[in-house]
Amino acid sequence: MALCALLLCALGATPAPSSAPSPAPSGDRATAAASLSAPPEVRSRVQATLGNAGLDAPAGQRVMVQVQVDTLGMVTDARVDQGGTPFDSAAVDAARWWIFTPAHRDGRALAAQVVIPIEASAPDADPMVPDVVALAYDAEAAGDVRGALDAWTGVGLRAGSPLVADAWSPRAHAIGLAARLPKPPTIPLSAQGKARGAHNSLQRTMARGDNEDYARRLSEALQEAPWYADAYRWRAAARAMAGQRDDAMRDLRCYALAARDSAAQDIAARALRALAVRDTIGAYTLLK
Repeated sequence: MALCALLLCALGATPAPSSAPSPAPSGDRATAAASLSAPPEVRSRVQATLGNAGLDAPAGQRVMVQVQVDTLGMVTDARVDQGGTPFDSAAVDAARWWIFTPAHRDGRALAAQVVIPIEASAPDADPMVPDVVALAYDAEAAGDVRGALDAWTGVGLRAGSPLVADAWSPRAHAIGLAARLPKPPTIPLSAQGKARGAHNSLQRTMARGDNEDYARRLSEALQEAPWYADAYRWRAAARAMAGQRDDAMRDLRCYALAARDSAAQDIAARALRALAVRDTIGAYTLLK
């Protein structure tokens, strides 16, 4: 029997089946929606970064993306289910950062597949000058690793604007590009100072308001150097204590991407498991 998927729509659309899904990634066993007592539910969304090209997109345009959700509620795989737009790739990038309450059956978390809608229509915004999103894609296509890294860093500086709705994919691009350089890129001294100062402070207090400030200071460091692995780890700790669980989990994914060594992978995995069950103190203790 074909594996079913649920359409989890931000605008409240009714569930609908997807096309036949691909096999689940190794270690995850996808579960048919009909057999679940509680299917995956969207907890937080990330919309696509369109760049200036999005200004010409038709109103109401969407890309339907099939995602594999693991037992922690993280997306482990994403691919276009219904697309055909210039923004299919950007939609898949954004979908990788959605976070769910995982599927359950008989009280046990299970991996499952769902189909989600990503908006790809014209935002109400003025054009970016320059269009750093286009510059970043062009540099990558040309094999200009250093230029692409600089451009994606510039995209990250504009994160949160209508044309750069996805703050996470630019960081993932930058992390991957930094790893491809013959020599790791230098972390500016100003970024190191902000990050280490925040790290020293967060070890002394678990107060929510203070940790919100530490997370903000670490964000400033990461704007300068989005490949700075330890800054993601420390920001995850601060965000966990500030009640920003989903963004802390996303930070841990970035930390695992940027650090790469087995010890970092283990810490990230353990902290993710702790946050998934709301063990904030356990995650903080691992990460601070």
